[in-house]
Amino acid sequence: MKKYKTLEILVYCCFISISLFSCGDKEDDITPEAPAKNYFAADINANDEESLLKKEFYKNNGCYLLFNDTLRHDSIGEKPNGEIIYQTETIDVPYIMSSHAYFAYKYTYIKDIEKKRAAADFIEKSILPHLSAQLRPYSWLLVNSITKYAVSDNTYYYDSEQSSVVGNRATAIALGDIFNMDEADIQQFAKTLSATIVADKVASQDASIITTFTKFSNSFYDTTSQTTPSDDESNMELMQESGFICPYTISGFTLYGNYPSKVEDIKAFAKLVVENDEQYVKDTYNNEIILEKYMVMKNIILSLGYKF
Repeated sequence: MKKYKTLEILVYCCFISISLFSCGDKEDDITPEAPAKNYFAADINANDEESLLKKEFYKNNGCYLLFNDTLRHDSIGEKPNGEIIYQTETIDVPYIMSSHAYFAYKYTYIKDIEKKRAAADFIEKSILPHLSAQLRPYSWLLVNSITKYAVSDNTYYYDSEQSSVVGNRATAIALGDIFNMDEADIQQFAKTLSATIVADKVASQDASIITTFTKFSNSFYDTTSQTTPSDDESNMELMQESGFICPYTISGFTLYGNYPSKVEDIKAFAKLVVENDEQYVKDTYNNEIILEKYMVMKNIILSLGYKF
């Protein structure tokens, strides 16, 4: 019995040795695949004005610059009848917190190279100095305008005009209006835009990061008051009594007596922090819970690297 056991072990060891040599032979024949092309980056050999602008922007800021939401439209072959087959990839910008709604966005593009330079300069000088690497998007899509549509049963319904849309791979910014603004208006627009970007970033953070804020109102989110106010003013009084600074809205309409969702609450306070100081909050709301939530949100935003 012992003899057969020894023989079995020897056969097994030989099998392993042969397998190892075989693997070694195969590995010698493997050719590494070429790395996938980065369609966010300007072509390394391109020397046109827009490509040079994109390269310089990435070099200085560590994020990509885009002026069109089509990343590629490549020929990948042709049909038997000679028709060219293309593979097209676009940026799916929107970050959607809820599965109950779907939105689509239509852009108009900046065409003039001087306006493209001015748009990139605005982002570089007025927005990026406030944003840490953690808050900066992978890429900036700079366009003239952004129109938001609600989508239902493959039908598009106009919703609103947007100043920005924050996504995982890109943040789209509508900059058509800044070309006619004076310096004061540009700085105010920059502050409002920064607040919107930060609010979306904070709302997309892991729950563990924002639980110190949401603990104040967890019992109220998406619930209804026992009383129903009759107008906007009385509704906001009810909201503020419970520590909220925004109402519950759906498709742009306020539902009286309904408390905001968690995302609405996070975004409202994040914007409040970026746009206003502590004294403003004390003077405006005169509410201890609101002030506490403001201070907690400010600490969260600071921990993410925002620079005031």
